[in-house]
Amino acid sequence: MRLRRQAPPLRKPWELEPIRSVDRDGAALTVGVLVYRGVTSAEIDEPVTLLADRLAARTVLVAAVAGEFHAVEPPRTVVAGFDPSTAPPIDVLVVPGGLGWKQVIDDPAIREWLRTAAADARAILAISTGSLLLASVGRLEGREATGHWLAEDELAALGATVRSSRTASDDAGRVVTASGALAAIPVINELADHARWAQFRP
Repeated sequence: MRLRRQAPPLRKPWELEPIRSVDRDGAALTVGVLVYRGVTSAEIDEPVTLLADRLAARTVLVAAVAGEFHAVEPPRTVVAGFDPSTAPPIDVLVVPGGLGWKQVIDDPAIREWLRTAAADARAILAISTGSLLLASVGRLEGREATGHWLAEDELAALGATVRSSRTASDDAGRVVTASGALAAIPVINELADHARWAQFRP
């Protein structure tokens, strides 16, 4: 009797593919994305894909601990391939928001990585409550910024100059904040241009 090989279980039609780090042959730049349990998947998926494509960059997902995380809006698995000790240098930093943003503030290692990555990056994009994360490590102090409309008071308390707009830009275009994923899309090209030519600016 011949045994039939069992096929792997099929993904349910409504389940989206996991979001992972993406390597790219010959990539000169690296887009680093902070991820955590409860991160908003829509704030990673299209904005980061467009940014990486525009720069022909590789994408790395960094979390406090490497592994799988449950993302929301829409529900999806996000796979962090790096932790603060293994993450490569980041050229463009993306800080998405999400329900779990407060857990990042409570983790010293990931806070220090975020602080350092934000200081060294050529360009930064923070989306929604991701602006609060960036502000919590002192990187929006005195800068014009926006974010989730319900978090404007908290953002101001962390030292940012809050703008009630869809996007805000500071530091000669190096730091861009957006109120949500859709608001971030129109600024991708400008941010990518800033990152591409940052090394040539005085």
